[in-house]
Amino acid sequence: MDAALASNPIFALGSAAARARLLTDAELRTYPAGAMVLSEGEAATQLWVLLEGAVRVYHASPEGEEVVLKLFRPPAIFGEAESLSGLPFLENVRATELSSALVLPILAVVRFLEETPRAGVLMLADVARRLAISAYDEKSLAFHPVTVRLANHLLDLLGASADAASGFLALNQDELATAIGATRRSVAKDMIAWQEEGILVKEGGGYRVRDLDALRGYADAQRMALTHRIETLVIDGKPLWPVGDK
Repeated sequence: MDAALASNPIFALGSAAARARLLTDAELRTYPAGAMVLSEGEAATQLWVLLEGAVRVYHASPEGEEVVLKLFRPPAIFGEAESLSGLPFLENVRATELSSALVLPILAVVRFLEETPRAGVLMLADVARRLAISAYDEKSLAFHPVTVRLANHLLDLLGASADAASGFLALNQDELATAIGATRRSVAKDMIAWQEEGILVKEGGGYRVRDLDALRGYADAQRMALTHRIETLVIDGKPLWPVGDK
């Protein structure tokens, strides 16, 4: 499992020996599409390292309505915020396609970070970016019109889709309205207009994006995508560490 763990930029910064110690109590888990990965309220004592597939992070109401917060593809980690804070999980995570992840005890992760300071710096930068995404999403929900939020969300879904090249999204207007905090009527208005403009075409079970550039024209130019992967740590436009430098 070392090769799988080393494919994550954070854990790649550690030595093979440090990763071997981290993997002592690790568990490799596979999730079919639609499977719950973790649920709000569960005790948080572990961190997930996403290896394959994709997951969505969301809040759910007692009535079953869901608001998407983040969309993860490898390389990504999640679960560390609550585990390091001593809180139960605050969000739900569900696989959107066949996915696999390494599940690591948080205490073992802390020991790894103590031994590998650069990994701790990169994890801090990753958490900071996700906090920025959450702050942006709150601002968007409060101030952006439905058209902008809808375009943002469709672009996010495309970024998280394994079938992104085809432009097809298996979704309906009710799901979209719930995800962006809007009424179905307002979503339908934009979807119809975009079909008339040739941006979208309705196909069985969903929609296909035909003009990605035109859709981007309706989105916020400063959009912070919900789709998240761990990125190289860049300060003032330059990587903090050269590629391969540990």
